[in-house]
Amino acid sequence: MNKVSKQDVKIMEFLQNNLQSDFLDKIMSKISATANAGMVWILIACIMGLSGKYKNTSKILIKALLISTFVCNVVLKPFVGRIRPFVALDSVESKIKEPKDPSFPSGHTMASFVAAMVIFCTNPILGVIAFGLAFFIAISRLYLLVHYPSDVIIASWLGAVIGVFSIFRFGKDD
Repeated sequence: MNKVSKQDVKIMEFLQNNLQSDFLDKIMSKISATANAGMVWILIACIMGLSGKYKNTSKILIKALLISTFVCNVVLKPFVGRIRPFVALDSVESKIKEPKDPSFPSGHTMASFVAAMVIFCTNPILGVIAFGLAFFIAISRLYLLVHYPSDVIIASWLGAVIGVFSIFRFGKDD
């Protein structure tokens, strides 16, 4: 087992043994569920699309989310095929319905950081709020024990990169 995996396991076991509570289980499950299939971000993109001021941001956000979905679910997850922590580790049990797809990278996290970066590049004040939500979604995936820390960290970085790429690539489109 490499160093990153050993650190991932130590963190997962710490979360399992020290930070779990019925109250947090409910909150984190709800936070995580808002990002199922990127729904919170699609809803935000639709709301922004209704505004003349943010119509272009909405278009960029939808394109960025599509790129993120492709990179995450079509390219990386099947290629890497990382087994989820609740399957790989006897000491870890998922707190939600167990996802069936591979663990790496976290799709919830990647989509969230894509959206937050696109929103931030357009409106920093709204972007800070979006990054706050993205952060809590990422933390919820760890808390619920469905991802390793490296799944979430790399997904947040990739999401931010895809968000910036999308701003530069699609920002000039009308």
